[in-house]
Amino acid sequence: MSQTTPSRTDDSNPTSSWSLVKRIWVQYMKRYTPMILLGLGSVGIVAATTGAIAYMMEPIINEIFINKDPEQLYTIPFMIVGIFTVMAVATYGQHYILRAVGVKVTTDLQNHLYRRMVRSDLRYFYQETVGQSISRFLTDAQLMREALATTAVALCKDTLTAAALIIVMFSKDWQMAAVAMIVLPIAAFPMTKIGRLARKSSQNIQKTSGTLASFLSDTLAGVRQVKAYGREDYESDRAQTALDERQGTLLKNLRDRALISPIIELVAGVAIALAVLFGGLRVIEGATTPGAFFAFLTALLMTAAPLRRLGKLNAALQSGLAAADRLFRSLDTLPEIEDRSGGRDLTVQDGHIRFENVHFTYPDGTEALKGIDLECRPGETIALVGSSGGGKSTILNLVARFYDTTSGNVLIDGQAVDAVSVESLRSRMALVSQETALFDESVRANILYSKPDATTEEIEEAARGANAHGFIQALPDGYDTVVGSAGFRLSGGQRQRIAIARAMLRDAPILLLDEATSALDTDSERKVQMALNTLQQGRSTITVAHRLSTVMNADRIYVIEGGRVAESGTHTELLARGGRYADLYAGDEDPAPLAAVGAE
Repeated sequence: MSQTTPSRTDDSNPTSSWSLVKRIWVQYMKRYTPMILLGLGSVGIVAATTGAIAYMMEPIINEIFINKDPEQLYTIPFMIVGIFTVMAVATYGQHYILRAVGVKVTTDLQNHLYRRMVRSDLRYFYQETVGQSISRFLTDAQLMREALATTAVALCKDTLTAAALIIVMFSKDWQMAAVAMIVLPIAAFPMTKIGRLARKSSQNIQKTSGTLASFLSDTLAGVRQVKAYGREDYESDRAQTALDERQGTLLKNLRDRALISPIIELVAGVAIALAVLFGGLRVIEGATTPGAFFAFLTALLMTAAPLRRLGKLNAALQSGLAAADRLFRSLDTLPEIEDRSGGRDLTVQDGHIRFENVHFTYPDGTEALKGIDLECRPGETIALVGSSGGGKSTILNLVARFYDTTSGNVLIDGQAVDAVSVESLRSRMALVSQETALFDESVRANILYSKPDATTEEIEEAARGANAHGFIQALPDGYDTVVGSAGFRLSGGQRQRIAIARAMLRDAPILLLDEATSALDTDSERKVQMALNTLQQGRSTITVAHRLSTVMNADRIYVIEGGRVAESGTHTELLARGGRYADLYAGDEDPAPLAAVGAE
């Protein structure tokens, strides 16, 4: 059944900071409350000891330098060492514990995002490039981790430290403190404004980073094409454009954040000048002691540093919240296949597949299928042929429910594929596509991907069936050879044969082949096609092919054109009609029959 097409993430209306903080707390941080409380306790101790250092200036000045008390001369240094010892232990606790919470929270969110990604239907990957997804997964998550693991810690520390020092100031002379505090609100407005600008510029940085990551992913993966067509200069110019755009957003962010220190310094200078003027008058008049004044002045001077950092931290925090906003928008808009099974699993007895008036439309409005009716009876092999873009691969995707239909039904043994659990549906299928997907693991692990509990004998049997056992044994470490990212250490034909071995190991009742032999040379194709013919016996097989020589012996051939079934029948029947299939066959580059699909 149809699902609402999700929209792209939209950064034009950012979520409020409070809403983001609340969501992060409820969904990810609340479970770490004991660690957070321990970390905040450490922060409180650091703030208190910082205030104590300023407080100690009064007895140092009055008792040692004015009263010249020898007992205090030995007592006060020991107290100072004790204060700094406690501060050192608490500093370790605040840094490690709260940063550890930040790392854990970010990892939890990344796990959540990845699970949603791999469970979403293919519409997500139709809308987002791999580079954009990786940028969001890594760059945005790193910014959020910095906001939680570093910025939030410093924010708590500096806020409490400033509060402790202000308390010291008021305890020494509330009148002087009131005068000094008059100028502090002046800095609040520009700091808030700069924070908003930093958040906006951070969003632009993340957008341009995603664009750059997508560009790098495309051009580096396709570097052979770049070189083959002499497009190095063209791609270098495109890279320069992308890098310049990202540089512009980075510089804008730097300009915004660079305003913070001058404003804080100016405000602090005015506050100190007023304190010296007013405090000096009070000491001259005898209203306060020099020790109390210097304790007050020390606290005021020490307050400038955390206030300066707080101004910078707000901008950094806003950057982290902008990243969190993008991550949450991705989580909320990922189009996930809805489980409407009610716990029902697919039961395959015969493997009878039917499409009943199936329509499918892509997110951009492209109508790929327009009322498809077709049937694969138990144990049959049907072939889908036709022009590129006609909808053949989309049909395979709907069988495996990588997408949901816009309307119409896909049935297996009378059970709608959207009425059974996705796990049970896909466990009854094996897929080999023209896009060979090997992972940066050993040959053994790649074959085992379809059946993790298979024995060594089963793995080797599948490899022999795919005509792969021989070349695998010749590899440096045999089945334990690591194939590299996307299997780049193997040839195209070797990668395809390992993918076929993976499907053979699955031993599923339904087989989906999407140009399964497209990367093989003629000799390997003949051998693998014979192996596939053996595998297909007693199984319902749907194969997509451009080389008609590989499907001549299929039980039934469907010609898919423009999202519709143009004609169907056996190879002989379709040739006799002289229709679209006959035209395709006449134009086939390699009409000489191999071990065609369905051959006995």
